[in-house]
Amino acid sequence: MTIYAIVSGLGAAILLLTSGYLFGARQGVLARDLLRRQVQLQAASLDQLQERSSLDATERETSLRSAIEDVLAPLVERERISLDLAQLASRPGRRRELVPLLDKIADVGRFETVLLTNEEGLPLAANTTAHHTEQLAAAATRLALVAEKIADENHIAPLSVMLRDASEATTLCRIFRVQDQTLTLTALSNDARLASVALDPALAKVQVALTAPA
Repeated sequence: MTIYAIVSGLGAAILLLTSGYLFGARQGVLARDLLRRQVQLQAASLDQLQERSSLDATERETSLRSAIEDVLAPLVERERISLDLAQLASRPGRRRELVPLLDKIADVGRFETVLLTNEEGLPLAANTTAHHTEQLAAAATRLALVAEKIADENHIAPLSVMLRDASEATTLCRIFRVQDQTLTLTALSNDARLASVALDPALAKVQVALTAPA
């Protein structure tokens, strides 16, 4: 009887230990599965975060590049016009080439009208597609008078006057002298990036044409 009780006790103990081991092993498997899923979720979240950060960085880079291009655009356009005007081909000694020269200036600078006037406000030459030259000549004369008045008061002669009207058209008047005569080279443009020195590189060509025989 005693041996039977001992064997039964040992069997119960073995079953208890075995069931505890199996329960612990099952819990370990579940814990490992849970840990694996958590690691996978964290890895997926990290990938999404990296992808989002990469997209944000790309957008910021694109936005920054666009902002820089917008800031530099007027400078680039000014340099383009200056370089192209300075490289204009002209034939010195032929005053009748003045109109073709103004045509080239209008084409390079993308000006609608390029007009040359004397100090009395009389048009001397204009590009072939110029519009409203008489009105523009009158306006250029008034601007030249304002510049002269400023020079008398401040003892500093303005070289150029630039105005923009309500239609976003820009009028640029470049005042210069040739053989003791004050002249005005006026350009009309729809480009808001037009600089006050846009006509400067073309002045030498115009002066050569004006001092040549007719």
